[in-house]
Amino acid sequence: MDYMKVAKRILELVGGEENIESATHCATRLRMILKDENKVKQKELEKMDEVKGAFSSSGQFQIIIGQGAVNKVYEAMISGTNISRSSLSDAKKAAMKKMNPVQRFARMLSNIFVPIIPAIVASGLLMGLLGMSKTFGWVQGDSGLFKLLNMFSNAAFIFLPVLIAFSAAREFGANPFLAAVLGGILIHPDLQNAWTLGQGVKNTISVFGLNVGMIGYQGTVLPILIAVWVMGYIERGLRKVVPNVLDIILTPFLTLMLSGFVSLLVIGPAGRIIGDAISIGLQSFYNTAGAFAGIVFGGLYSSIVITGIHHSFHAIEAGLLANPSIGVNFLLPIWSMANVAQGGAALAVYFKTQNKKIKSIAPPAALSSLLGITEAAIFGVNLRLIRPFIAAAIGGALGGGYVVLTRVAMTAVGVTGIPGIAIVPQKSMLNYIIGIVIAFGGAFIVTLILGFKDDIEEELYEVKEDAAEETVSFNGEAEILLSPMKGKAVSLNEVPDQTFAEGIIGKGIAIIPEDGVVVSPVDGTVAHMFETKHAVAVVSDSGIEVLIHVGIDTVKMNGEGFKSFVNTGDRVNAGDKLLEVDLNLINERAKSTITPIIITNTDKCKNIKELKKDFVDFKDEIISVEF
Repeated sequence: MDYMKVAKRILELVGGEENIESATHCATRLRMILKDENKVKQKELEKMDEVKGAFSSSGQFQIIIGQGAVNKVYEAMISGTNISRSSLSDAKKAAMKKMNPVQRFARMLSNIFVPIIPAIVASGLLMGLLGMSKTFGWVQGDSGLFKLLNMFSNAAFIFLPVLIAFSAAREFGANPFLAAVLGGILIHPDLQNAWTLGQGVKNTISVFGLNVGMIGYQGTVLPILIAVWVMGYIERGLRKVVPNVLDIILTPFLTLMLSGFVSLLVIGPAGRIIGDAISIGLQSFYNTAGAFAGIVFGGLYSSIVITGIHHSFHAIEAGLLANPSIGVNFLLPIWSMANVAQGGAALAVYFKTQNKKIKSIAPPAALSSLLGITEAAIFGVNLRLIRPFIAAAIGGALGGGYVVLTRVAMTAVGVTGIPGIAIVPQKSMLNYIIGIVIAFGGAFIVTLILGFKDDIEEELYEVKEDAAEETVSFNGEAEILLSPMKGKAVSLNEVPDQTFAEGIIGKGIAIIPEDGVVVSPVDGTVAHMFETKHAVAVVSDSGIEVLIHVGIDTVKMNGEGFKSFVNTGDRVNAGDKLLEVDLNLINERAKSTITPIIITNTDKCKNIKELKKDFVDFKDEIISVEF
């Protein structure tokens, strides 16, 4: 390949050097942030023999060149130009700037909430099951076991601001441990629990002449998000003015003091004022608009949940129940419809998405929504993909309109979804169940109709593209690959990942490792050491391209537990150490430790044969490649 010629042609077809803001590359692709993607001549790009494909995704224009060649094309393209280099992480941040505000907001929330989804799902499912068991009389609410499990179930929601703070700090450029402390301040035991707001504000204090309600923010989202965002600015601003010698003492102290005061004196109270205004407006609108109010409330409720302001609705609901002329809660059935609609949309996503991470989250998130807990469905699935969230809003509107039209009410607060059946008067129970079916089914169907742009995992792109390589001229008749790990050798069809098990990337073998040392199976060159160190590609001297992918779904570990001993471009001999990995951590954080060994240019090989199964050591021959 004439790399300079290829690079020059690519530059021409993407609109020239002046159309490129920055460029980087991964294992197989050029990634460019373009000023105007309309200038790209994509069809002509794809006609180039050296280009395996081109597409725009998440604000980046990406051109698939192939493993090994992409490095050289990139260097040729950069040399002699004013195009700025960038890392993959820088490119992703720059790409977010190319998204519209809604996409950026959704991606930001996704980045913050996806890491904490497992905790929310686990707690939400347990909370829903306990609530259902208690309302239907399956267990005694005053039993020791129930109290213990109830503590397990609500811990994630009580301490949600701490979890959000720690995760948001990475997104907003703040110290995550200071952010976690700030989250702890907002739920301090000296503050009134946020879940008791329906009983009114019990205590206020005077600070700098301001009357501040001593109210906590358990289970809220918006206050801590804004607080950590502000903290990021405060911390970065202080580092510019505080002398280096005092930085480690003064910057954390002043950051926490200023952020804490701003959060409790401004951000929190402002959120409550907004919440109260929304609550009063909701009650007035319901009384005058009838079924139309159900449509609007059911459609908008999940958007309000994102802010955390929905906790202020408890005060209105408690007032409805306490009012002798009303005596029922006619708002909660609407909220219930919005909640189960999120589950319907999440379940539809499960059937359509190819993203394995989302596919694993969607079913438990859908079930959790049916039990009244929606955070996993909203933040882990629907809002991340945008259109399913819109579909859920439509489903919530349909269900909300129906329960208002049929005058469904409840006799308590706080219980929605299927457990909510227990607090619906018998005369309205059938209509409540019909409303659930309408909301859940409507959101499911609308999601299938609207579809969505699938958020394919980064690793999936990388792995699939590794198979799309340039033609290799082999130097010999056959080559033997030695085992890169100690463990049990098994066929690829035992790998719990369709991409590997079905040979989509290429043929090979898999190893269930017994220790964490990874060595080179051939004499050759390191074609690519992945940034996350979860995989390494080696090209043998005869041209065999070998991908060693340590574990399944290990890309999400972001390099934690992995240590590399070589870099891209290094010369290696069979048996040279490439990686050391923590198998215990992989077992804890990823799907499996099973390690596929793939010949990514299988299509250039005549025959690939497994040589040994069962236990293998570093010197054992595991694959024979004929060509």
